[in-house]
Amino acid sequence: MSSKTKKKPLAPDAPVEGKKIKLPKSFITRPTLNSHTSVYLHADIVQGLELSPGQFVRISKEGGADVLALVDIAKDAEDMNVVFIPKATRALAGLLLGDRVNIAKYAKQVAFAQTVKVRVDGPELDEKTVKSILTKAGVLHPGIVIAHENLAVKVVDITLNVSSVAAVSAKMAGLSITQENSDLFVSPPHLCIPTSVVETVNHDIDVSAYPRLPRPYVFDQVGGLDKPVSLLRSTVQIPLHHASLFLDFGISPPRGILLHGPPGTGKTMLLRCIAHESDAHVLMVNGPLIVSKYLGETENALRDLFAEATKYQPAIIFMDEIDSLAPKRGLDDAGETESRVVATLLTMMDGMGDAGRVVVVGATNRPNSIDPALRRPGRFDQEVEIGIPDAESRAAILTKQLARMNQQKCLISAEDIQVIAAKTHGYVGADLSALCREGVMKAIARGILGLHTDGKLSLIHNLSNMSNLDPETRVEVGDLEAALLEIRPSAMREIFLEMPKVSWSDISGQHELKQKLTEVVQLPLEAAETFQRLGISSPKGVLLYGPPGCSKTLTAKALASESGLNFLAVKGPEIFNKYVGESERTIREIFRKARAAAPSIIFFDEIDALASSREDASTAASQNVLTSLLNEIDGVEELKGVVVVAATNRPSEIDAALLRPGRLDRHIYVAPPDLDARLDLITKKCTKFDVKDSETLFEKLAHATEGCSGAEVALLCQEAGLAAIMENKTTTTVEERHFDHALKGISRGITPEMLEYYRDFAHRSGLSM
Repeated sequence: MSSKTKKKPLAPDAPVEGKKIKLPKSFITRPTLNSHTSVYLHADIVQGLELSPGQFVRISKEGGADVLALVDIAKDAEDMNVVFIPKATRALAGLLLGDRVNIAKYAKQVAFAQTVKVRVDGPELDEKTVKSILTKAGVLHPGIVIAHENLAVKVVDITLNVSSVAAVSAKMAGLSITQENSDLFVSPPHLCIPTSVVETVNHDIDVSAYPRLPRPYVFDQVGGLDKPVSLLRSTVQIPLHHASLFLDFGISPPRGILLHGPPGTGKTMLLRCIAHESDAHVLMVNGPLIVSKYLGETENALRDLFAEATKYQPAIIFMDEIDSLAPKRGLDDAGETESRVVATLLTMMDGMGDAGRVVVVGATNRPNSIDPALRRPGRFDQEVEIGIPDAESRAAILTKQLARMNQQKCLISAEDIQVIAAKTHGYVGADLSALCREGVMKAIARGILGLHTDGKLSLIHNLSNMSNLDPETRVEVGDLEAALLEIRPSAMREIFLEMPKVSWSDISGQHELKQKLTEVVQLPLEAAETFQRLGISSPKGVLLYGPPGCSKTLTAKALASESGLNFLAVKGPEIFNKYVGESERTIREIFRKARAAAPSIIFFDEIDALASSREDASTAASQNVLTSLLNEIDGVEELKGVVVVAATNRPSEIDAALLRPGRLDRHIYVAPPDLDARLDLITKKCTKFDVKDSETLFEKLAHATEGCSGAEVALLCQEAGLAAIMENKTTTTVEERHFDHALKGISRGITPEMLEYYRDFAHRSGLSM
């Protein structure tokens, strides 16, 4: 060839000959209006992937299912790491603008559809028009929604054209789609051909037939968070899509929103709902994952995030667990790296500009751990608390959860939901979701034929019997009530105590005491509206005082069991810590958890060790603890839904400020058991004893134990049984002489001086015993 021969000029978009194109690891999802099921790539990328327009590509996202699409060249594309995906395909795959996806060539044969069932939302269309819409769309997946003018066509189901697949040549048959590969897709892909039959139906897609279809994150699916949802919608949507409104008034749009609240209340779920409904470029930042061990890498990653958000605005930057990314500067455990990251974040948020349509949304369950500079107007302008739901919100959450079940398999009525909601004090959304899941497990265990369930071990042991599951098994309210015993509120898990199942019937006598406690604790819950209407505040605290061994602690346990409230037991001496400030912090933490799990009961046993009179206090630490306790019970922050129950046998040692109205305002004397109570207690303790003429003997013992405490009467029965065992290790009989022997060894701890001491305290308190 002559050296003067002219070379053919390259097309503007064509790569330099011989130059190998470096393919990006992943592609940024961006929108396109050109098609429903075709994606568009830079011309160099199409060539680098050895593709040609009209070929099939598989689009996959880490942690999600794949979708199939046709590929084409984006004419005006500038960035090589961008893929333009239409809204229908994004919705099918659960993709957001800004998501990172992988693109790969798909060389297998796509099956032809024999029958396509669709649901048309909007004006009725004839079969020919619907078929034309489906044919133009290209690849069809069950679940895809194709918008056409003022209506939407949703593919509900597709049946395979077996004859067309069988007619494929042997070479193509080797490339045909297999069941193994089809399982990777959100739903099996098909092509609509001229011989395909289109059928219009009124029902929606059967989700159970396509379990890989992503669940839509929409605000309508969120229960019990109406107020935060309304606030988020207005705070996010207006700055993103109507930023000019703020400029007209000469003010800056909100730049940031901070969601905070206990774990499991739905903060991350709200982030996902905002992302799916905002139609904006979304950048998800998980605090711990963005932090790098190399100097400056974390700051560079943050700058790149804000640069991408500014480039593709309207955009939202989500920062989950932001407390790990931007902790308080100046703390002992906050180093130079954390300070640089916080400074970078502050600079980037300030540099977004007034006209920029970028919103930063942060989420944390530790708002006080975030650097204060972030929590001022101009950065995180709005702070939205996602708190623990009340009974009404819990009912809404349960309703949404149970509505997702097959309604033929669920026999739980609206009234049942209200009952469960009233019992689940302190439960957050995640707890209620776990409760429903555990309820289903209970129903399955109950439905396995021949299974006598005694918990999870029985279910696991009988997994081989799963084929014998009764097809008529339904989830009932009893299953949820059984699950309540195992699913505890997450706010209480780290401090939850396995309280013995003690009922009022286990406490002999003390009828007046039981009635007073019931009035103090349960009446404000049952008649809350009446209390509010009359302007009456419920009692905040109860002091149980009396001689040792008279069932003060047992009464508190019974109160916890009978009321169904969350119960926090605090032992006075365990509060004190050798480090300065730790004891006070423990008090604050106890009350914080009690407020979070309200309605709840805090029980202080031996409170005299914790709240002794400041005049007699020997250390400054005990005074500081008492001050913290006084502030928590009746301080600036209202103690709502929390009842403090304290027990002591030395009431006069307690500081007077704690005993005033508004704090421990109810003083209840727990007297030694009377004759009837002692007789009842002896009868209960000796239920398993084989005693001759027991009624006469027990009555005699009840008279003989006059002045004894309940603990001493219980000890009498125990010592009598022990004496019988020492004589004969296999005996079941306890005789009168054993009781007489035990009675001689019982020393009465309650003295007349002690009773006079309690009468004097009651008199000084203006009470009657």
